[in-house]
Amino acid sequence: MKNKIKIISITLLFLLIFNHSFAQDNSESLKTKQFIHIHLKNRLLDFFENDSLILQFQIRIGKSDRPTPIGEGYIYKKRISPIFRYSDPGPEKGKIIIRTECADGIKKVNYKLMRALGLHYVKMDKNQKIIKQLNLKPQGEERYSIHSVTCSETIGQAVSKGCIGLRIADMLELFTLVKEGEYGTKFIITDD
Repeated sequence: MKNKIKIISITLLFLLIFNHSFAQDNSESLKTKQFIHIHLKNRLLDFFENDSLILQFQIRIGKSDRPTPIGEGYIYKKRISPIFRYSDPGPEKGKIIIRTECADGIKKVNYKLMRALGLHYVKMDKNQKIIKQLNLKPQGEERYSIHSVTCSETIGQAVSKGCIGLRIADMLELFTLVKEGEYGTKFIITDD
């Protein structure tokens, strides 16, 4: 009987140690060596992997009354075919945006090609008038993302409501590389 208890105890101890070391190894493998650096002044997005610059794209950013917040965090959600809605006050508020007015005319929003990367801010510039961890706010929250834009002529401009915009082709390329979640792709947004 004592031998059985000893064997069971040793087996349980082994399983606990094995489980603990596997969990540590697994969490290490989930950690990413990817990050996105967004330069607001230069209107550039740099994507790094293992400390090497892999991609660089021109972007559009938030306008002066709705600036893109400075801070850092991680990509918490990858969305295929996200739906964009009108957010300005008025009769269109909340309705899905079907068409948008671009410099070369009205264009239909091609949701099949649209992609979005949700930003989870962990640290934010103390001068920003937005609370930390934006994606945890209740209904009516302000969320920010990096997403495709229909009007490519807006790239390089400060015209959004705080989100970072990329040309559709650029976003499709970036989207395939980015990892989501707490151990996924990190980001930093600076005013340089």
